[in-house]
Amino acid sequence: MVETIVRERATGHTYTIRSRYLIGADGARSSVLDSLGIPVDGKQLNTAFNVHIKADLSRYLEVRPGSMNWILNPDAPQWSAVGNFRMVRPWDEWVVSMHPASKNSAPFEPTEKDILDRLHQMIGDQGTTPIEILSSFRWTINDQVARSWQKGNVICIGDAVHRHPPINGLGSNTCISDAYNLSWKLAYVLKGLANRLILDSVTVERKPVGNNVVRRANDGMEAHRRIWATIGLTADERKKQTGIMAQADTEGRELRKQFQAALESTDAEFQALGIQMNQIYSDSPCVVIEKDDTDKPNMESLDFIKDQIVSTYPGFHLPHVWVAKDGQSHRKSVLDLCGHGAFTLVTSIGGEGRRNFATAVEGKRPGLTVNVVSIGWRQEYMDAYGDWEKTRGVEDDGAVLVRPDHFVAWRCKSIKSAGPDRLDQVFASILPTP
Repeated sequence: MVETIVRERATGHTYTIRSRYLIGADGARSSVLDSLGIPVDGKQLNTAFNVHIKADLSRYLEVRPGSMNWILNPDAPQWSAVGNFRMVRPWDEWVVSMHPASKNSAPFEPTEKDILDRLHQMIGDQGTTPIEILSSFRWTINDQVARSWQKGNVICIGDAVHRHPPINGLGSNTCISDAYNLSWKLAYVLKGLANRLILDSVTVERKPVGNNVVRRANDGMEAHRRIWATIGLTADERKKQTGIMAQADTEGRELRKQFQAALESTDAEFQALGIQMNQIYSDSPCVVIEKDDTDKPNMESLDFIKDQIVSTYPGFHLPHVWVAKDGQSHRKSVLDLCGHGAFTLVTSIGGEGRRNFATAVEGKRPGLTVNVVSIGWRQEYMDAYGDWEKTRGVEDDGAVLVRPDHFVAWRCKSIKSAGPDRLDQVFASILPTP
């Protein structure tokens, strides 16, 4: 049992909540994580300043529309040497981030006039565009990961355990993935379908993801800093450097090459499907790998940041492929056939016996649902473009067991290598009984 003392900010009233579990999803200043005494590795780097505004900028984006626009003004003030406009709604609502030139710059608290002057400078409109400031606040750029996601019956997720700049848009995606990972496990424990030990897998599965995300986001921030350093960290340096870049000599050519290389190094911010999708749980206790399953993808030749690994190897995310009920039906993703709070066994021609295996497992575990889906020629779903056969990694009569969070829990190459008792053994491993 967990006791949580809660204070209502509006009234100051304090009361105690008793619960079986507590989830700390309370952000980068997590009081829940602090109360557990779990160390946080890494450091806080520097601060930046955000302004939420309404301003019609459509005329400036007519030729080159974009949801993210970086602005580098040579004569910008030190407290906001570089900034970007992030679109909230096209093309009249924005969040503008303003960054100091140096990590070591002293914090500066701008007035409303400072903010408006800087916004007009970034827009380049000589103060003619009406701007409404909705809010403004300072925030900290972090490079931090908690050493563990949990202690006892308290589990922390989201920014409470991984803190980083917003490069690649990894923050919300990773927080939602944390919640998706935890929610089905917690539901199974609370429903009596699994031992609470499965909750220990949250740190095992999610901390490596958090480590990778924090590293990538901060590497992306450093890529931008290389641009800033190339063009100059002060107004005087920027005036000098931009002058050199306009020169028709060796010095000018070399600096232009450096600047172009620095720009191109930010490509991983926008071409980075890998860091989003390559979340791999193969070392988790909630995954079973058969001894004869030696087809683990070779990742040495791949760019882990940019290239997505498509595989049904246990611990990998189920790949998306299109399937359809028949030639007259709307296609749907195989992902939509799985999840919904249940395990799903995906098979094909010759795998009909898997339904009996799944029913037997359900009979031994009241309340457990194991859906069975067959994809292939004259099966429940047709393989719309032949992509499932290419990616499934098993024979026609093999099977892929998918967890409620769309990660592959187990697969077997053929029904010959996994008889009726094997599925029961797999569930005993990944879902130990209470």
